[in-house]
Amino acid sequence: MLQVTGGWSQLRPRNLPPIDGYTPPNHLIRPQSVPTPPAGHHIDSKHDGPRQTPRPSRAWVEAFLIDETEVTRAAYKAFLDSTGYRPPFVAEDWARKEWNWSGTDYPPGTADHPVVMVSFFDAQEYCAWRGGRLPTESEWQLAAMGPLEHDFSFPWGYKYDPQKLNHGKVIDPNFDESDGYKTTAPVGAFPAGRSWFGLLDTYGNAWEWTSSYGGGDLPTDEDSQHVAEERAKRAAGLGHYVSVRGGSYYFDLRFNPGAERNSFKPELRRKTSGFRCAK
Repeated sequence: MLQVTGGWSQLRPRNLPPIDGYTPPNHLIRPQSVPTPPAGHHIDSKHDGPRQTPRPSRAWVEAFLIDETEVTRAAYKAFLDSTGYRPPFVAEDWARKEWNWSGTDYPPGTADHPVVMVSFFDAQEYCAWRGGRLPTESEWQLAAMGPLEHDFSFPWGYKYDPQKLNHGKVIDPNFDESDGYKTTAPVGAFPAGRSWFGLLDTYGNAWEWTSSYGGGDLPTDEDSQHVAEERAKRAAGLGHYVSVRGGSYYFDLRFNPGAERNSFKPELRRKTSGFRCAK
């Protein structure tokens, strides 16, 4: 594990311009079907209603440890062999050929790839078995994007570089082998994408579960530092969605470089979702 020093972690609206002016084909641009909001408001895409313009959310994060890479399939196999926990498996056609495990055996040739097909609850169990936990979203933000004063746009700095992450493309079928990998890549295969604190593959490869439901652990600047510290240490409470970060091998940053933040239902097992542990 790597040491991350304490510091301020901040999520804020990241409406970054398309990379190098890139725009997708016309048929992929969503029509503007919602009304223009009144001044001082914005339209929330989840609720299609006017809401106050979001303020930056900032939290003080105490020093912690976090994995350098995403948890590999070989490491997850050791957990399965030790505990008898259920292996990654989804009883659907898309999963049967390339993704489902055979008992505690991962698909051949993928030992050093990030484990995927794991739910939020699976990730929690693995981290607990190791004596750790999932990082909060504010911890993940600090570890991946570096000290707030640098204001990095990407884990490695200010400029996008497609050779620094395992990425996809916005055009169907979303695979992009120009980076050398059609789906997941071995962890650490893109060392030039290393973050300020030394983390690898924070962008691309696999979405990473955090412990934060709906991103609610990041308070507003009006909260006291004490409240910020306490809320940064734990999830805000049970909810329908859990925050995931970093994108995946399907993900294309060029059209919307600030959109590597998402939320998934915690029970779902996706071929794009992995994790790393903290302590």
